[in-house]
Amino acid sequence: GDGYGTMTSLLLENNHQRVILVNLSKTLLMDLWQIKSFLGNKFDEVALITDKNDASEILLKTEGRPSVIAIEAMNHELIRMFPLDLSINIASMQEMNPEVVDEYFEDISIATKPEGAFYCCNREEKELPDGTKTIFQNYPWHLSREILDDELCPWHLKYYSASPPFYHPYDGPIRHRLIKF
Repeated sequence: GDGYGTMTSLLLENNHQRVILVNLSKTLLMDLWQIKSFLGNKFDEVALITDKNDASEILLKTEGRPSVIAIEAMNHELIRMFPLDLSINIASMQEMNPEVVDEYFEDISIATKPEGAFYCCNREEKELPDGTKTIFQNYPWHLSREILDDELCPWHLKYYSASPPFYHPYDGPIRHRLIKF
């Protein structure tokens, strides 16, 4: 989840990289719309992949070119087809059941290049509507070979809303960790 395509837009604007964006279907559409709004005509290479054949074709087509590869969350295992330099997760694993977090970690660990890294920024603990708890410390960190940074996050302290006071503190501390797989 990208939060209205903000991180993707920053990466494309500043690094001209291929970005793989994974999100829930309706939210993914909003992300893509926002990216187009941010970048306008500077960027028009978007591919939605739904299976391994699409992934193979798009992998070749977008090599070395700034582009967005969109993957619906229900197809997240397609991440494994793309060599990743950096994976970023900000405040969405805390919304997933623990077994889904485990699946994403496995996907990312398989796809990450040896010199690549994974940045994860989520609440230390969150109770989901069904009573399930997501706990940052229980993510499958054992898959990593090195922890580069691990601390309370100094920058992701509030969320925004459409009504005043607009910025609200999260219910609980946010932790971030940078690892190598």
